[in-house]
Amino acid sequence: MAAKRRALVLAAVAACGGPQIKNHDVDLSKVTPATLEAERPREGDPHPLTLRVYVDPGVKALPKWKEEITEQVDYASQVLTPLIGVRLSIAETKDWARSGDPGTALQQLEELDKGDGVNWVVGYIAANGSASKAFSELGGARPLGKHIIVHAWAEEQETAAIAGTLPDLKEAERAQVMESHKRHKQTVILLHFLATTLGAIAETDPAWIGNVLYSPTQHGFAEKTRELMTIAGDGRAAELDNAEIAKRLLEVIDKEDWGGWIAASKEETTAYLRTLTDAANKGKVATDVPAAALDQLTRIKQLVKQDQVPTALAELDNLLAAYPATGTLHQLKCDIMLAKVGVGDPKTMQACRRVTELAPGDPGPHIAIAEAQLKGGKDEDIVAARKELQLAESKIVNLPDPAAAEATWRRVIGIYQGLGALTWTDDAIVKAKLDKDPIAVSVASVRARYGVPRGSKLVAPEQEAALVAAVKKSLELVYGSKYGDAEKALAAAEKKWPGAPGLYAARCDLAMRQGSVDAAKANCNKALAADPNESWALYLSGVIALKNASGTNEGIAQLKKAIAVDPDLGQAWRTLAKAYSRTKDKAAFEALAAEYQARFNSQLQP
Repeated sequence: MAAKRRALVLAAVAACGGPQIKNHDVDLSKVTPATLEAERPREGDPHPLTLRVYVDPGVKALPKWKEEITEQVDYASQVLTPLIGVRLSIAETKDWARSGDPGTALQQLEELDKGDGVNWVVGYIAANGSASKAFSELGGARPLGKHIIVHAWAEEQETAAIAGTLPDLKEAERAQVMESHKRHKQTVILLHFLATTLGAIAETDPAWIGNVLYSPTQHGFAEKTRELMTIAGDGRAAELDNAEIAKRLLEVIDKEDWGGWIAASKEETTAYLRTLTDAANKGKVATDVPAAALDQLTRIKQLVKQDQVPTALAELDNLLAAYPATGTLHQLKCDIMLAKVGVGDPKTMQACRRVTELAPGDPGPHIAIAEAQLKGGKDEDIVAARKELQLAESKIVNLPDPAAAEATWRRVIGIYQGLGALTWTDDAIVKAKLDKDPIAVSVASVRARYGVPRGSKLVAPEQEAALVAAVKKSLELVYGSKYGDAEKALAAAEKKWPGAPGLYAARCDLAMRQGSVDAAKANCNKALAADPNESWALYLSGVIALKNASGTNEGIAQLKKAIAVDPDLGQAWRTLAKAYSRTKDKAAFEALAAEYQARFNSQLQP
């Protein structure tokens, strides 16, 4: 095999370099990396798995970055297809305006994109400035995770490190040898962390990609690692829960104490896998697809994607006849019928309720039902969906994987946000312990901007979206100088929600634009009495105060508070800038301008 790899390397380099290499008397196989390969190809059609790629500004600044990433993914796929029966493809490539410590990149990527619709999310970030051999400094991933970080090639440092090992070469030969090293190392980094997400344990042999250090001699994976990656790859293709994949991996790991793994890595990985499977006291969830059913399950999902629903349901019923107590299969039937038949069909609800019988601790069926019910758009649909979501919330604690639990909470929170139900959203954020998350900041901004204070009895949670819409509509009419229509809209809204702070703030704006400053001030005061954090009323109060020289300090105070409770209220920033200019407070203006530039990426004018 070594001779075969050497021949392939020479052929590849020669193909890139032309006749000047072919006629050179230097044995280039001694200075080029090993060819990546898989021995004993796996039979059968490979599972198509997809990647969503993100690139940060440091990578985008590199020449041919897109072509090189595509080539590296293709090279990795050429290894994985015969190795474990997986074919990779890039679903889409996106810009990633990340900043900060590279060590936090993996967490940033996980927060940016949960991986919906793809099998992996891969973030390419700028090189770390060294020709490191340690994989821990070249990228990152978590066991059974969906996210991978790959550092770009450190051109200057890598070239310097390799140059000292090369004989006297022609310039074109040297460039092509360097290119072969770059392609090998960057592909191996990707493969190493893909393997991590597929349950791989660090290997002792430095010739294997699973080792903790990179080497240009690495050409594949150990057979035992291949076995683990195959199990996880099949599970990922079948969209199995991480807990079930972990269970199957542990069965193989525990069966034989293979000496090729690094002991510390084995202990760490298996400990993590056990946390995923240890759900004895947390309720049963639907993660129980038999291995023998995986191929048929994958086919059924492909049929659904091809809109061959009757055929898919027929095959699924046959599978259920063979495995009648398998919760995941019943969940799939529930999902298909919700999407293709409708929640109103009794057979759909029968299929979904069967899931809850088999997996009473699983929140998934309740969320799926709620999402389908909300498509009806009626008040009674919202009431029914809310009941299902409350049941789901009570069961999220049953999920053994913390990442899956957080993703499920975010799914529930997203539904509440879509409804505009601020109170339900806030409550779910607290339960999920996401109080510091940007989503919490966004909800707080809506509350402040449109005067819906938390804990208010003025509006029911299911009506909060309607109140916010009424305030928005009234303000739009005011901005459009349609004062008569604005008055009518406000009067109608006030009958539904008397005393709502957002409506008082809209009246304040209307009166001010009509030239009635006293009436405007009175309505802003009413808004702030009901909600001291009503940011639009604070902003308008600042504008009113600044109309008189004696009110400058009061105006500045109101505008600063408006910015504090609603940082995205640009009008307040710009009005405060003018106030600082009036008082000739240069230091305050410059500090405000710097913050404005950072938040809005725009220059603040005095």
